[in-house]
Amino acid sequence: MFGLSAISLCLMSNYGFAAEKPAADEIESIEVYGKSYRSTGTKSSLTPIESPMSFEVYDNKLLELRQVDTVNEALRYVSGITPENRSTVTIFDQYTIRGFESYRNFYDGLPLQYNLAYNLAPQVDAYATQSVEILKGPASVLYGSAPPGGMVNQTAKTPQASSEHNIRARIGSNSLAELALDSTGAITDGVNYRFIAIARSRDGQQQTTEEERITIAPSVTFEISEQTSLNLNLYYQDDPKMVPSTPLPAKGTLYEASYGKLDADAYAGDENWAEFAREVTMIGYKLNHEFSDSISFLQNFRYTNADATQQNSYDFGLADADKILTRTAYKTIEDAEGFVIDNQLAVQFGLANTNHQLLFGFEYQTLDSTFDYADTFGANTPTLDLSNPDHSQFNAATTAALDSYRQFSRLEQSQRGFYLQDEIKLDALTVIAGLRYDNYYSVTDDTKSGISSSQEIDQSDTTFRIAAIYTFDNNIAPYASYSESFEPTSGVDTLTGKAFKPTTAEQIEVGMKYHNNDATTKVTAAFFDLRKQDVVVNTPDFMKYTQNGEVQSKGFEISVYQQLTDTLDVTVNLTDMDVEVIDNPQNPALEGKTPIWVAEQQASMWLNYFFNDALEFNGGVRYVGESQLDALNSDTVPGYTLLDAAASYRFNDSYKIGLAVSNLTDKRYVGACFDINGCWMGAERSVELSLNASF
Repeated sequence: MFGLSAISLCLMSNYGFAAEKPAADEIESIEVYGKSYRSTGTKSSLTPIESPMSFEVYDNKLLELRQVDTVNEALRYVSGITPENRSTVTIFDQYTIRGFESYRNFYDGLPLQYNLAYNLAPQVDAYATQSVEILKGPASVLYGSAPPGGMVNQTAKTPQASSEHNIRARIGSNSLAELALDSTGAITDGVNYRFIAIARSRDGQQQTTEEERITIAPSVTFEISEQTSLNLNLYYQDDPKMVPSTPLPAKGTLYEASYGKLDADAYAGDENWAEFAREVTMIGYKLNHEFSDSISFLQNFRYTNADATQQNSYDFGLADADKILTRTAYKTIEDAEGFVIDNQLAVQFGLANTNHQLLFGFEYQTLDSTFDYADTFGANTPTLDLSNPDHSQFNAATTAALDSYRQFSRLEQSQRGFYLQDEIKLDALTVIAGLRYDNYYSVTDDTKSGISSSQEIDQSDTTFRIAAIYTFDNNIAPYASYSESFEPTSGVDTLTGKAFKPTTAEQIEVGMKYHNNDATTKVTAAFFDLRKQDVVVNTPDFMKYTQNGEVQSKGFEISVYQQLTDTLDVTVNLTDMDVEVIDNPQNPALEGKTPIWVAEQQASMWLNYFFNDALEFNGGVRYVGESQLDALNSDTVPGYTLLDAAASYRFNDSYKIGLAVSNLTDKRYVGACFDINGCWMGAERSVELSLNASF
């Protein structure tokens, strides 16, 4: 039997504490706030409620309750984040944090390595995840290259000494069938294991598409001594069938066509040319050593080997008024191999009336990848009648036309970063100051239609963060922070002839945190002003670029948790942002415009009701505001409101059944658009039933 994880007792958990019913099927992690804990926000033992930044943690019990499989699904009820812009696509997690796009997640504190230019992006299944930690705002001072809006870190389930085993079976919408195993225990004294396995298949939302996944994730922890531990881990995932990104035109999705509007399962592809297969292997270790009570060292390493093959199509626009879609077929073959290592030395000491925790870090990563691309450019590519689609038209003539355009790219990149952070405590005041220097180097060799070229990038940047929080006796804790970020930028400025500089960002944030003594009330509120500079923009000449754009995101977020009774609790999240291009000298028409993918207003509410020790009901409502059709803001994609529900019943300590329904009313909506020819339907209703057996 287990109680709540320490994570759940932290900021903004979605569970009622007094009413929580611990259960044998909840395999606990290590005590997260023990001496070995290093949080995503600070790489120290500072908990989210103590941290002078917007930092939220969602544990695996919540992920299990909602039967979450992806990071996108886990972020549905998080303020400041717009997830699932392309909810029908499963090959990557795409979301915006505080108005800025992110495609790359972190896993156990290290980046899931991805060359950012193409489609091969590793994903970690939510079933193998202990928690999802969201840090909002620039994170480069600890993690190097990172989007300015923030980062999402999935923490891994780790070996435990107690013997606990869980088997989960699921069935549901779109012919979902899944069997999963999570087993942990002691092999011998001081040697613990964990073994996670997943087998899952289902139909994709879009017609004729399918998904399949096999995941195996074993890990072993050796408690070498009281001061030293070593964790060895493997994560292998084979996704032989996934759903790639195949957009639809605005006509028929967003706008009424002569045949009406397309259903949520509409598909612009062809079953004879619809493949995305990905295989990812990650091998790593974590070495912890405590030299003394005040000095500790962590080395975190991961090797990644991944490959993917894609056969897909995209639309060239409508050939008539509203229903004959012209298309082009393409094929990609990608592979990537690399590693990342992060070394952290933490030193604690007292000075005068202050306590310090110094963190010295060195991170190095390298990634070599190739990308082989072929495209018909529309030659011998059948059109699609959206009013009466035939999804089996592509043939040998189509594939023969792939030679219309060929590209082969090899990218070798490396990054090294040195960082220093001082966490200072003086009574109720905590101050964090950090500094990091990064150097990024890459070489790209391209062959496009027989013409070869090479580009070398050598960019460096220094980022800084300072933040402070003061906790009053009544537990009200105001805080303020300033932070910076950077991202490497490839290419040459057409106007100056010089290589681009890194894209940088800076944020000012002020906020307040509060929790009462029995943790039945928790509030986090934040105001932020985030600016991204040196954005690459188009010049008036075709395929020519310069670097002088700036985008600003400023707004307000609030999250409130309230336990209303011993059996009922509620969490409410609100977001109001203003995101716009504030400088684009090459195209002033874009100034004042909101970038695509961004919903500036969002709201959500989640309720938990514990009927008795065995029966639990849950429900939520989430509103996502309107976004823009295109960069010129020529029209908007309407906002939408969705209802979700869940319930679980525990038969005894060993068996529990769960039901999760998303988009309860099966509302038809458009998730987002890129332009008039690129729109994606929102996720249709999903009903999933699970049976958990624990022993």
